[in-house]
Amino acid sequence: MPEYKKYVFETTPSKKIQISENFYISTINNLKNFKTFYKVPWKIYNNNKYWVPPFWTEFKNFFKSKNIFWKHSESCLFIAYKNNSAIGRIAAIIDHSLVNPKNIKIGFFGFFECIDEKKVALELLKAAEEWLTSKEATHMQGPTNARVDMGSGFLVKGFDSIPSLIAYLNPPYYEDFVKDFGMKKCREHVSYHINLQKEIPASVQKTSEQCQAEGIKIRKFKRWKSKKELNWFVDLLIEEFSDHWGYSSVPREEVKTRFGLKELKWIVDPALFLIAEIDNEPIGFRWSLPDYNLLFKDLNGKLGIIGILKILFKRGSIYRGRFIIMGIKKKYRGRGIGTCMNYHTLIEMKKRGYKSAEYGWIDEENIASRKAGEKIGGELSKIYRVFEKKL
Repeated sequence: MPEYKKYVFETTPSKKIQISENFYISTINNLKNFKTFYKVPWKIYNNNKYWVPPFWTEFKNFFKSKNIFWKHSESCLFIAYKNNSAIGRIAAIIDHSLVNPKNIKIGFFGFFECIDEKKVALELLKAAEEWLTSKEATHMQGPTNARVDMGSGFLVKGFDSIPSLIAYLNPPYYEDFVKDFGMKKCREHVSYHINLQKEIPASVQKTSEQCQAEGIKIRKFKRWKSKKELNWFVDLLIEEFSDHWGYSSVPREEVKTRFGLKELKWIVDPALFLIAEIDNEPIGFRWSLPDYNLLFKDLNGKLGIIGILKILFKRGSIYRGRFIIMGIKKKYRGRGIGTCMNYHTLIEMKKRGYKSAEYGWIDEENIASRKAGEKIGGELSKIYRVFEKKL
């Protein structure tokens, strides 16, 4: 019986790719090197006032073998070294459950970070490409950090602000790297900025009132009945994302591990998690949160008891909201229910004194969601671009 490994990367064969006398790329197969992999971004963003360091615990836990994601996926992690100093990283990932209507085998590159040296970047991309080719992938897409919901696309517009919760930042030069590697635009995701100091458009209030007059009830998430709430919520998530770009067909139990659902009882803000009902049956939801990234920024990737206490003490200083995800049962779409939930979310954010909110990100071809964001006053603020190359 094979020895159980705590982390998926521990089964990766050791490999060193010598590029020049002082420059090489190596695979990761132990926790010590994985910590080096995790720490690479500090070299890239150390003087960037907008960067939010990722949490070590969250990052490490994703790569644990017990994560259900790895039952249908595999990866290889690479670090670039120059003069024995880590200067770049990349992950090559295959998700065998990826739904692909074109019947092509897609491999991802993700978790990419690199100093501003084209040769280093191209060698990292080449290492990922060769591994994906060895796994019989026919196309390379990215960046996608294993799953679309964990981060997808390089930021190409909107570098001048702290990224919102479940969003991220990268240097502008990353786009040039992938273009020089022969990759072309495959897809874009967009986010909208909402100025909460402006009046809510009258048309939004009117739609909300009409919706409720037709029997749509809007209520808050019931924190202490979260197990019951989760039952219908997971079903709705599966329905909502079944035709979403980049969707993976995974078991219900795995869906429960995504979007922070396991911790939902503790991270949910009930007044910002709204449920639309007809005859007491949930038919839609709008999940939003205070933008905790404004506080996470100063924790330097360490949460722990001290970090949690800092968040609790300073959460009243949060001035920005985050529209995260919305879902409506298909047969009820087109009736203004999304606008109704958005309206009540805006009212709550205004009550708290938030100055702004970020709405998204949204797949570029999800026209209904984009129009919903624009209807409540959203202005296009960020674009994330995914690239592709035929192998």
